[in-house]
Amino acid sequence: MKIIRFIAVAILLTIVSTTISQAQVSTHTVKTPHGGIIQNAGDYKIEMVERENSISFYVLDSNGKTVSNKKITGSAVFEFFSKAKATNRVSLDINNSLLVYVPKASIYAYCTITLLVNGKTISSKFRNSEVSEQDINHGHQH
Repeated sequence: MKIIRFIAVAILLTIVSTTISQAQVSTHTVKTPHGGIIQNAGDYKIEMVERENSISFYVLDSNGKTVSNKKITGSAVFEFFSKAKATNRVSLDINNSLLVYVPKASIYAYCTITLLVNGKTISSKFRNSEVSEQDINHGHQH
């Protein structure tokens, strides 16, 4: 009888662990409209796509559709490992993106984008995906 219980528990644990593993994989494979990182910002979402010397931002509505950039203004604040900051204005780019050039002075740790969209100010803070959390906490990149 103990062997039957043991087998039943083992089968149950195998099923549960397989289900949990598949759920974890599916949450990390969400496709974004432009291949970037999306964060909520008020009634909107902001998608950040890192380029070599710039960052493209896209404002998305609640359905994930890109909002026209025609009347959007704003700026991005870059925070460096030294705690220094630099601010660059956004410019309108193709495909309704907002372009911000990355300061060449140093590798940034965070970028906070603040935008005026249809009379509402929205903001979101993104971590530079090229640097690790350990680098940020340590204060420089190796």
